[in-house]
Amino acid sequence: MSGGNLEVTLDTGATVLISPFTNQATATGIYTVGAGQSSADLESSGIALGTGATLVDAAGNNATVALPVVGQRIAALKAIVIDTTAPSITSITSVTANGSYNAGAAINVTVNFSENVTLAGGTLDVTLNTGAVISIAAFGPANTATGTYNVAASENTSDLDATNIVLNGGTLRDTDLNNANISLPATTIADGSNIIIDTTAPTVTNVTSSTANGSYNNPDVINVQVTFSEAVTVAGGPPVLTLATGNNATYASGTGTSTLTFNYTVQAADNSTDLDYQNTTALATGGGTITDTAGNNATLTLPATGAAGSLSFNKDIVLDNTAASITQVTSTAANETYGQGASIGIQVTFDEAVT
Repeated sequence: MSGGNLEVTLDTGATVLISPFTNQATATGIYTVGAGQSSADLESSGIALGTGATLVDAAGNNATVALPVVGQRIAALKAIVIDTTAPSITSITSVTANGSYNAGAAINVTVNFSENVTLAGGTLDVTLNTGAVISIAAFGPANTATGTYNVAASENTSDLDATNIVLNGGTLRDTDLNNANISLPATTIADGSNIIIDTTAPTVTNVTSSTANGSYNNPDVINVQVTFSEAVTVAGGPPVLTLATGNNATYASGTGTSTLTFNYTVQAADNSTDLDYQNTTALATGGGTITDTAGNNATLTLPATGAAGSLSFNKDIVLDNTAASITQVTSTAANETYGQGASIGIQVTFDEAVT
């Protein structure tokens, strides 16, 4: 061949130029893969003589320049894949069940890729909205990579999500050595899951009573409500609330809500001018548990007695089991002598108001 090149067109859009040669049954050119070119099975799509080129046999016959039958082309004879597309992160997800989790819980974090990739050296670091960073070590080839988020104390979020992802050293490539694009995808954990991280213990915010203000005696029942900062679940026990009388109010209802109700039957010896609980540690689990939905044990410390949020601050409930007694019998009349028909007032005084 002389005077020009033999041009082979490929299905990637590239054209391979075979330079002039002499007296050869085969001719070779080099295809240098360009950016953006791809083919699932490289194939020749055309062949022609370049401008000015001639191709003849030893007798001077012009060669017929046309593609051979399909079975004698590149795709049938070889299995060559052209891949210049960088792998990408398609989503970050979690297979952990929806729900609330507290300190010590293990949460799955899965990074999904557009194709198989291999992480060699370094780590793939996923930052979560709790502030935690999950480091995924070397893996591959695979189109998913998983890490575990171990929840630590003081980490909280109402909807766990990924906020950033970076390659920390090493390489992340597909089988054709294309470096992966590392960026936060449009689909992240919060889009497909509802995972709550809650490491904050419920606390008592208020103690009051649904019983009306007034005086009560044996065997009246006083209802006391203890309100927490969030919904709590009562298990086992039951919990008790020790009142200033020295006796316990027993748990009645409220599990699954933020308010627990205790009932107290006034005893014959109970007396109080303004009923309250015994002290700030008067609430106890009774051997059971009081927890939030994440499993955090409630802090049972009560407001100081008499202070805002306490029973006596919120209500005026008097316990009175002491019978009224007469302390004095006298007269409202002046000291002097009275005769027949005179009116003399007699006054009886009790130690408390009576009806």
